[in-house]
Amino acid sequence: MSMQADAIIGEPAASPPPADRGPRASLQVLRVVAVLHSLAFLGQPVFAGGYLMGDVDSLALHDINAFVVTGLAVAQLICAVVYFWGGRGRAGPIWASLAVALAVEVQVGMGYERLLVVHLPLGVSLTVAQILITIWLFGAGAASARPRRSRRSLPSPSGGAR
Repeated sequence: MSMQADAIIGEPAASPPPADRGPRASLQVLRVVAVLHSLAFLGQPVFAGGYLMGDVDSLALHDINAFVVTGLAVAQLICAVVYFWGGRGRAGPIWASLAVALAVEVQVGMGYERLLVVHLPLGVSLTVAQILITIWLFGAGAASARPRRSRRSLPSPSGGAR
C-alpha cells in the first residue's frame, strides 16, 4: 500500500526505528587531537636524544614541546568530555585522558627537578598509553554510541502507595 492509502484507511505507515547513531563530529575532533598529542609525545624522546648527542638547543625544544604536550592533554580531556556528553560516546576516553593529563603534570615536574629515574620510565609509559588511546579511538568501539539507559518510572503524584 502507498502512504496515501494508509492515511485514508487510518493505518499508520511503518517507519523504520530511529537509528542510534554514534558520535560523529566529536569523535573526529577527538581523533585529530589524540593524533597530534601522540605526535607531540613522540617528539619528546627525539628532542631529548638530540640533547644527549650534543645539540644543546634540543633541550629547549624538549622544554617547549612539554608545554605542547601539556596543552594537548587538556584539549584531549575536553574533547573526550564533549565526545561523551554531546556525541553519546563512551566514558573510557575521559578517564584515560584524565589519567594522562595528571601524569603529564607529574612528568613535567619530574623533568624540571631532574629526577630522571622517574622522568624516563614515566615518559615511556605515557607515550605508550597515549598511542594505545589513539589506536582505540580509531576502532569500531569508539564509533558506536553508548547504550541508552532506561529511565526509571516515577510514581504518579495521585496514585502513589501510602
